[in-house]
Amino acid sequence: MKISLDDLLRPIQAELNSFQHYFENSLKSHVFLINQVMKYVIAQKGKKMRPMLLLLSARLSGECTEQTYSAATLVEVLHTATLVHDDVVDEAETRRGLPSINSIWRNKISVLIGDYLFSKALVKMVALKHPEMLEILANTADKLVTGEIDQIDRARSDTMTEDAYYDMIEDKTASLLATGCKLGAMTTSDDQKVWDALYEYGRNFGIAFQIKDDLFDFEGRASSVGKPIGLDVKHNMVTLPLIHALQQCDKREKREFKRLTKKGSDKVIQQNVLEFINRYGGLEYTKQKLQDYSDKAKTALSDFPDSAVKHSMIQFIDYNIQREK
Repeated sequence: MKISLDDLLRPIQAELNSFQHYFENSLKSHVFLINQVMKYVIAQKGKKMRPMLLLLSARLSGECTEQTYSAATLVEVLHTATLVHDDVVDEAETRRGLPSINSIWRNKISVLIGDYLFSKALVKMVALKHPEMLEILANTADKLVTGEIDQIDRARSDTMTEDAYYDMIEDKTASLLATGCKLGAMTTSDDQKVWDALYEYGRNFGIAFQIKDDLFDFEGRASSVGKPIGLDVKHNMVTLPLIHALQQCDKREKREFKRLTKKGSDKVIQQNVLEFINRYGGLEYTKQKLQDYSDKAKTALSDFPDSAVKHSMIQFIDYNIQREK
């Protein structure tokens, strides 16, 4: 059965409306150009998965507070900053099916806009006035950047293994989702076990979320995904379907594969990669890992009593498996 995002968000609809108000206000500036770009950012209407899960995590333990909305805003601002910089690094022309910021305002402005968002996140961190939250967020910001650099470095040096892949996506994607879930719990509960359980939920969900995103590079359609299909292949970013295929073949086949990925048009190279992955069951293996991490995320919620909020958080995991963008 198709899962509706609207149904998942019903238990926190009022809280989401409050968050959106906080988020939009946090982006305002006295500089006209910044406001112009921020209006474009807001109009893009991204998934907002991180604040959604943060608010659900908070509601699992209690009622949302002003600190909850500040934390949700901070997490989304930090995530948006990484997306702006990612599009510059990837030379991406679209984001969520629309022209990317760097394709409209070019790289110099885009980098500075990303810096502006990071500075806003820093201000929000300090405003939380909670040393432990500040430490968690600082460590997460470090992981976000090192995870991205690690991916680029391993792609260049051809040293990406399956274990390294999980470490990398835990840093660059899962860390912020895990931190968001934990922060949500910290704003409504004093129970360390609750914090840890929701961190594990977010961490495993985050790994599953990135695995699903990586599958889109081989299975998605540009119109639904919102980015050009094959972008990771084009930039030599090795993800789990290809890692698994490379682990299954011998040295001669690896050499032949590398030869095929260095000649021809982007379309031809992408087709060669897809054929190679299918030959060794890379997509099937990746889908099984997606299910494994999804199951781990559900297990992290097992000690919480049944509620509409818990049901939504479990359904979010299945929604991720089903999503088409």
